[in-house]
Amino acid sequence: MDPETKRRLSEAFALSLSHNANTIKQAEAFLTEQRATPSFAVNVLQLLRPDSPAEVRQAAAVHFKNLVKAHWVSQGDDLGQNQFVIQDSDKDQIKQHLTSFMLTTPPLVRAQLSEALAVISSHDFPARWQGLLPELISKLKAPAPQDPEAVYGVMETANAVFKRYRNQFMTPKLNEELAYSQQFVVPLLDTLTALVAQILSPAMQEAGHLPELKRCVLTARLACRTFFSLNSPGLTQAFEDTLGQWMAQFHSLLTYNNPALAEKAADKQSCLDASKAAVCANINLFLEINDEEFGAFVETFVRDVWTQLVTVTLKSGQDNLAMAAIRFLTTVARGVHHALFQSEGVLREVCERIVLPNLGMTEDLLEVFEMNFVEYIRRDTEGSDFDTRRRAATELVKALTAKFPQEVTQLFSQYVLRELEGYSKDPTKAWQAKDCAIYLVVALTVQGKTSLQGATATNQLVNLLDFFNQHVAPELQSPAASAAESPGKAVLVADALKFVTTFRSHIPKATLLTLFDRLVDALAAPTNVVHSYAAICIERLLVSKEAGQPRFSAVDLQPFLDRLLQNLFGAFQMDDSRENEYVMRCVCRVIVFIGPEIAPVASTCLQYLAALLLKVCENPSHPGFNHWLFEGVAALIRFSAAKDLNRLGELEGQLFPAFNIVLQKDVQEFHPYVFQIFAQLIELRPIPLPEVYLAMFPPLLSPVFWERPANIAPLVRLLQAYLCKAGADLVTRGHLQGVLGVFQKLISSKAHDHEGFFILNSLLEYLKMDTYQQYLPTIWQLLFTRLQSSKTAKFARAFIIFLSFFITQQGAESVAKSVEGVQKGLFLLVMQSIWLPSMATVSGQHEEKLVAVATTKLLCECPVLQTADTAPLWGSLLQGLLEYIGQRVQGSAAEAASADDAGEAEEGLTGYTSSYARLGNAAKTDPDPVPGVQDVKGFLATSLAKFAQGRQGQLPGLLQTHLKPDCQMQLQEYCRSAGVTVA
Repeated sequence: MDPETKRRLSEAFALSLSHNANTIKQAEAFLTEQRATPSFAVNVLQLLRPDSPAEVRQAAAVHFKNLVKAHWVSQGDDLGQNQFVIQDSDKDQIKQHLTSFMLTTPPLVRAQLSEALAVISSHDFPARWQGLLPELISKLKAPAPQDPEAVYGVMETANAVFKRYRNQFMTPKLNEELAYSQQFVVPLLDTLTALVAQILSPAMQEAGHLPELKRCVLTARLACRTFFSLNSPGLTQAFEDTLGQWMAQFHSLLTYNNPALAEKAADKQSCLDASKAAVCANINLFLEINDEEFGAFVETFVRDVWTQLVTVTLKSGQDNLAMAAIRFLTTVARGVHHALFQSEGVLREVCERIVLPNLGMTEDLLEVFEMNFVEYIRRDTEGSDFDTRRRAATELVKALTAKFPQEVTQLFSQYVLRELEGYSKDPTKAWQAKDCAIYLVVALTVQGKTSLQGATATNQLVNLLDFFNQHVAPELQSPAASAAESPGKAVLVADALKFVTTFRSHIPKATLLTLFDRLVDALAAPTNVVHSYAAICIERLLVSKEAGQPRFSAVDLQPFLDRLLQNLFGAFQMDDSRENEYVMRCVCRVIVFIGPEIAPVASTCLQYLAALLLKVCENPSHPGFNHWLFEGVAALIRFSAAKDLNRLGELEGQLFPAFNIVLQKDVQEFHPYVFQIFAQLIELRPIPLPEVYLAMFPPLLSPVFWERPANIAPLVRLLQAYLCKAGADLVTRGHLQGVLGVFQKLISSKAHDHEGFFILNSLLEYLKMDTYQQYLPTIWQLLFTRLQSSKTAKFARAFIIFLSFFITQQGAESVAKSVEGVQKGLFLLVMQSIWLPSMATVSGQHEEKLVAVATTKLLCECPVLQTADTAPLWGSLLQGLLEYIGQRVQGSAAEAASADDAGEAEEGLTGYTSSYARLGNAAKTDPDPVPGVQDVKGFLATSLAKFAQGRQGQLPGLLQTHLKPDCQMQLQEYCRSAGVTVA
């Protein structure tokens, strides 16, 4: 890199750290402009050398990582724009130097490089990076004494490279990669063995060697994580041959203790605890997938892990070790070695020394409960398995209960009674005992659980309703007041709410109805966790089912509705809950649950929602809350307008100010939502559309909106709404060419071509043919060019659906002539090479029916297919149609009904996703494209019978020649059912 380039890049990275927004913007613009130039990525990497200022090195490292993530390989065509990809020559230089930088840069810089290296290796290793593994091995085999930092750098590199193998299933490609990577097994083992020897050496125990000891322990952890990565897909021969040596090192690490390595800060994990947690992960992995090979080591490691658990403190810095250790014991309890826990003495020890200490509410957890309710709820109800000590301890109890139900239930119930007795003696101070008892009962009882129904299977040895009536329901007598008394009382109220949520399917409906008033009261509790849990509980109750039917009706909720909505919206006034996702989801659920009967309170709801919209539009910060807010708005529009279309004016008047802010200030996060709601409002409006909507249309064709992938589906939906309600107006105002320009842009994109077909189908549906007739040759040319140059299965399916729709709209003969106008013989070629091979891939109830009807029309109404020369093609089409109807269409209705049943309770409320947040309540209703046909089998039979009447007995011979015997019988059955004959 020449000095001038280095100066300019260094200056740009320094300026990117400025406190001045304009300066940052200018620096970023310069870097964006430069990124596509040759050697840019290499030059950025060179800035990580020691002669660059520390802040420049860090900024350059972050930029390099992001550059690699976005531009190492093509990220898709992104609407046909040419994505910049780093040149191969630059890639070669980067791979040549990256490992060296991993060994010589500071930790913060190295962390960024590690991410970049993981991305590069995921694409290039090993096939296009053959030199990486030999380089790492050579550095590990370098003669002693080795630089500890260099060894650490090599292991960090290896960890980044092999991390992608975790949680992967074995495939031929992965098997090939692992086979190549086996040359790293022995060097990795030798390195770990040397590290463990250093760690255990007497010299290392001296105070003067503490920094070096820490580095060795951390490097050993990386070696353990690399072991985990390489073994995740399955045990290889190289590891099996050295298994005893690996286990010896793991045993040494797990049993090694050195108080000097402990961290002073209670919330910070020590390097030794991190290494031991990595060992626990390794032995747990082996027990899960290589039980037979690991069997000889189980008892040793159970003792080792037990020893760790009984000495681990409740400090949050030791959480990872505690969870990893408990996870291992849980895996033992679930597997063939569960007899190790069989004796009553062992079970008692497990409960007293492992379960109860880790199930209880710690000071750290109580602080999270009070100070960070979102994190507490995430851990308590939404976290992944073993995300907390509590969850890990709960899973251990479940595993033991599954193997020893009678013994565990009886023994652990004694501890429940002990904890409850302790609470009864001093409820104010001993609230933690009852909290622990409730969690232990839940752990003992739940044997199966779903999001929709809560606990679906329970331990019948636990008297659930007795426990609920005696110990849980009392906490909900006056939940808001109780929660305000003390943090301890608030925890117990939250526990009670969660208990009801978990066991809602097992608590009688009558009991739950008496609880509704208290749940509404709990929404007014000042504690964030409590009113959030109340919202979660109500929301889950409203979607619960019994014998396939909703347990509750709108009538059940009516007595509480006003106060329920008042308390829900009131919760948004409380500190830290102004954008409470759980409460907003409950608001949305209530509106959907009440349905059209929301009309009397719709104005009040609208005022609250509109005010919240105005606030979040100024500063969007909580994606989940924002999603449910817009979902609530869509639900209110859906149901209040369903009762009275005259409400549309009020809805628009309240919502448009916020929407104007979104569009004028370019609040990009909200564009997809606003476009969907605009579409919803337009679809509800009678014709003609007000001028305010028509004036909004031209800016929607602006390229800036269409460059953002998240906007595309909502914008297409909005264009469809305009075409439906104001298609003729758009043509009159000269916007049709702009719409076709959008279609052309989308159809060229593999990611979004289906959206282009949506626009095309809407043109066919809502416009007269003479308005777009002149553009058809160009449209065909675009479609056939794409089919010829870069056909995909998705594009072929969408093309067939479009062609089917065109046929049902304009007739098979008209469509055939239109295609033939492009090139003679093209229509038959399309039938042979596109329609026949791809027809069977079209799925979806309406789509399958559409294709079946269109194919029938092709057979019976298209002269170009009815000649002697095309008889084989005609026969193949009928054969394909019969197979299609038999395999796909007959199953559609059942599949659709099943899908409807599964999704009805959720009402489309799927939540926020980062790419495109679809609003279930603003969803477009897709009408039957061929409502005149009720039965495709009967339609085929009657159409063929009518077609045969003008063929003077030719058709039976044609059917016998070209149809398989089973399809001939199938067609005869259709004819019998329809009461017709093909003669």
